[in-house]
Amino acid sequence: MQITLQTSLDARSADDLEISTRPAPAIDQALNFVDLELIHNFTTAVYMTLSTDDLVRQMWRVSVVRMALKCEYVMRTLLSISALHLAHQQPERKEALVAKALLYHRSASREAMELMSALDERNAENLFLFSLLTIFFALASGRYLKESVVVWESAFPDWTFLLSGACSLIKLLNSKNYEGPLTPLLTYAKERFFTARDDSRARPAALESLRKCVSGSNIDKELLRIHNLAIDELGHPLSLALHSGGRGMDIMDMFIWKYFVSDEFLPLLKEPRANQEAIVIYAHFCVVLKRLESQWWLQGWSIHLISQAWELLDESHKPWIQWPMEELGWVPPS
Repeated sequence: MQITLQTSLDARSADDLEISTRPAPAIDQALNFVDLELIHNFTTAVYMTLSTDDLVRQMWRVSVVRMALKCEYVMRTLLSISALHLAHQQPERKEALVAKALLYHRSASREAMELMSALDERNAENLFLFSLLTIFFALASGRYLKESVVVWESAFPDWTFLLSGACSLIKLLNSKNYEGPLTPLLTYAKERFFTARDDSRARPAALESLRKCVSGSNIDKELLRIHNLAIDELGHPLSLALHSGGRGMDIMDMFIWKYFVSDEFLPLLKEPRANQEAIVIYAHFCVVLKRLESQWWLQGWSIHLISQAWELLDESHKPWIQWPMEELGWVPPS
């Protein structure tokens, strides 16, 4: 028994020695610490700035990151937003972080755009998420980039129109009775829709004055219908903005207005000279944006857009935006 045991131990020792002397498998030493920092930043800070609702925040922090781990163009877009947030928090690193954000988003856009041409139920979820993230990217990148992946082909920046693509994806998901990981966002959007339509708040008097001005314009009936619908829908988030200093507002409120006017009204902004009334209505929307500027990715946009509207309006229409100018505290250059 003793000899047998010793032999067994010797054999085991030999095996251990062989294992210990085998060459270790090759390990890639080049960990991408910047990307790790960006994903950490997204899950500890950025997600909090994308909604005020706890369930939606949890969706951004957990479900969206899980989706990004399975879809490269979603991950690149997520990292690009995190990079812009870090650039906002750490100005000394701005140049490198903005460059990385731009690089990642360009790469993600190329892949996503190819898939957009073959849209189906299988990729609609990821493309919808990409579209939402791209809106945040476009808003956040505007402070750093005069010319970027978000090309300004019209008088207003393209984030104004980006929601149109997301709207078609929302409709596709809803038509399939979607119940996936992005459900908290869609559910909350419906809640905000009804919150904004609470009749207990007074309708903004400024919009009634605006409606009278627009109705007195020399425009055809179809265009007047589009303008009046935009004014009606704007009344909902604007009443929230003017009630209690806008403390009951949510980021979702600005997206809901654009959702309902994306098909007919927003395209008018691409031809400002021929659609002065549309520019005036959009200038009133800047008051809604101003109430939401506590978010880093939206800061400065209300003043930029009201000044842009002022430049685009002729002398007869400039007085029409006196009220939003006063609300924003903006004075045109002399």
